[in-house]
Amino acid sequence: MRFVSVSTRVLSSRRAAALLVAALGLSVSGAARAEVSREGVWPAAEPEVSLDVSRAPRNEAIKRLAQEAGWSLVLNNVPPGDPVDLRVQDQPADRVLELLLADGDYVATRDGDLIAIAPSDRAQRSAPALPALPALPAAPEPPAAPEPPAAPEPPAAPEPPQAAAPAASPDDAAAEQDAPRRRGRDRFVTGGSLRIERGEVVHDVSVVGGSLDVWGTVTGDIDVMGGSTHIHEGARVRGDVSTVGGPLTVADGARVDGDVDVVGGPLRRGERALIRGDVNNEITLRGDDGEPEATGASLARRAGGAMTRTALLFALGAVMLALWPRRMEVLKVEIAARPMRSFALGVVGALGALALAVALCVTLIGVPFAVIGLLLAFIAAAVGGCAVLETAGAALAGHRTRNPYVHLAIGCLGLLLLGAIPFVGGALHGVVVLIGAGALVATRLANLLRPRPRGEGAGGPYRTAP
Repeated sequence: MRFVSVSTRVLSSRRAAALLVAALGLSVSGAARAEVSREGVWPAAEPEVSLDVSRAPRNEAIKRLAQEAGWSLVLNNVPPGDPVDLRVQDQPADRVLELLLADGDYVATRDGDLIAIAPSDRAQRSAPALPALPALPAAPEPPAAPEPPAAPEPPAAPEPPQAAAPAASPDDAAAEQDAPRRRGRDRFVTGGSLRIERGEVVHDVSVVGGSLDVWGTVTGDIDVMGGSTHIHEGARVRGDVSTVGGPLTVADGARVDGDVDVVGGPLRRGERALIRGDVNNEITLRGDDGEPEATGASLARRAGGAMTRTALLFALGAVMLALWPRRMEVLKVEIAARPMRSFALGVVGALGALALAVALCVTLIGVPFAVIGLLLAFIAAAVGGCAVLETAGAALAGHRTRNPYVHLAIGCLGLLLLGAIPFVGGALHGVVVLIGAGALVATRLANLLRPRPRGEGAGGPYRTAP
């Protein structure tokens, strides 16, 4: 009998150990089932993000991840979690999100850029299983929580509402400071350069007569006139980028979510630069070596743009010939008689106009005048160019016809053909514009600004007594 009782005790000890191992196995298997279920439409490739977060609550790290990935985030009953250290470099945003939510079962529902995260039904069903410990004597202590209801005394704090205003002001001020950081404020600079530092967030950026360097984040659009633009590695532009009269450089690791338009300057694009929108530019250079991008689509786009510009130039010249034939004849005579003098005057006039525009842009009041002046100068240069093309067309036609429209058409066709030659085309366009501008200067805008004859004043010609 003693032997039997001992074996029974041994057996009961083994059963207890087996039950303990089974319980541990169930708990481990339950933790292993932790996962993040995705619902909705998730893209095949999420944007890659780079984050550096130190000792921040888990939910705060998720918010930082959403801001970097461009998501709108909603957290429903998600515990704040323990502090985490997060340092990732160029990793998919959805994979980082799964790793941050690895402590339980969650459901991530996506609608476009809106993502809602909540505990899964299984996690909510399993959570009540823990209340099996209410038998603990400590459970009666929670009823002592009614002491907080004694907080009705704070309702007497309606007096503090006056003090509450100053007390709440720091929080409100912090909230107001956080909001601009998410959207950023607009930046407008005339006659100077602008630098957006790494980590800085701004909205719309406009620079006139200066250069722009972007290291941080631009949540709106970029517009630069008369200066260079450089988007450095790690910078991001969520809107469009438009530059006039200057080069644009998008370095390796930079990102532009909108369209890119470059007029009057080259586009230098790194091999790993990301531009999601359309690119409109005649000269696109790739890499640091400045090799031109030559694809069928780019060549077709350039040819179509050249034909469109030539057609518009012919239309403008035809209008000028129909409305002011005598003034066009004055320009033609000046160009044919003194072409080199017209070219020299054009160079001087262009430099003077540029200096005047920069001087006007120094003050905010002068900016509208500078814009209007540049627009008028552009139209005048186009008219002068039409006169140059008509003169060249008449020379090529050998004066077989006196029809000025035919002369203009021949000149435009020659400019279209010669303008397609690399490097030569750009130089030819510049020569045509400068000669036309110089002819306008030499003829005082085709005799629009005639000097007053001597002896003529505001009240008419002077009369002398006999």
